[in-house]
Amino acid sequence: MLNNRYFILCFTLLCSGNSFAQSENHWQFVLTPVLWNASVKARLSDSNSGGGDLPIDPDYRFFSLENLDDYLSLKFEANHGRFGILFDSLRARYQDETENNLVNVIVGTELGFIELSARYQLVDEHELDLIGGVRRIFLDIDQTLVPGPAFKQSYSWTDPLIGLRYHYPISSKWHTWLRGDIAGFGVGTQRSINITADIQYLLNSSISFTVGYRYLDIEFKEDDVLYEVILDGIYLGLGIHF
Repeated sequence: MLNNRYFILCFTLLCSGNSFAQSENHWQFVLTPVLWNASVKARLSDSNSGGGDLPIDPDYRFFSLENLDDYLSLKFEANHGRFGILFDSLRARYQDETENNLVNVIVGTELGFIELSARYQLVDEHELDLIGGVRRIFLDIDQTLVPGPAFKQSYSWTDPLIGLRYHYPISSKWHTWLRGDIAGFGVGTQRSINITADIQYLLNSSISFTVGYRYLDIEFKEDDVLYEVILDGIYLGLGIHF
């Protein structure tokens, strides 16, 4: 009887150990809708149209909803041990209308990006990740004369990117994240710099809140067209963990 009890105890501990190991090695997912209160500074130069600069100043602020016509930003992350897959996206369209005695001009600007990358944790002692992937950037500018015709210019670029991300847990509830990456290298854009800093609070195992700051600087040049844009500002995120 003692041997049977000993066998049952050992079997139970073995199963518990396997169950714990599986829980440590399964995939973990985080879906995060983001509200980014970004300011936009942009300039488009085209020598074919006379060599002048076309300033793009939509005066966009998400929280005030000023000139905002459409918005969507989502992040998704899938992690398995030292490996992970990262997805990031932004689509923002803002529209402004000027009125005078002769004609009304409606100017719409839509810009954003879609990013897919992978991460690998470099060292065991610190959660420092090497990130590599691609980012596709797009810009659409449309002008409509009322009454009159409509004009539209569309640009898009696909860049490779490489960077680092560092995670530091302040406590079991509070975490900080720092990330920086460089993209472009003349493949799509001349260069693209992306920097983020996040503070995350884990409400429970399923929900987290994030306050962060992002700086995105893009420069593109092809033939006679030069496009520069800087987006920066504070954002809020609601993480759904599963």
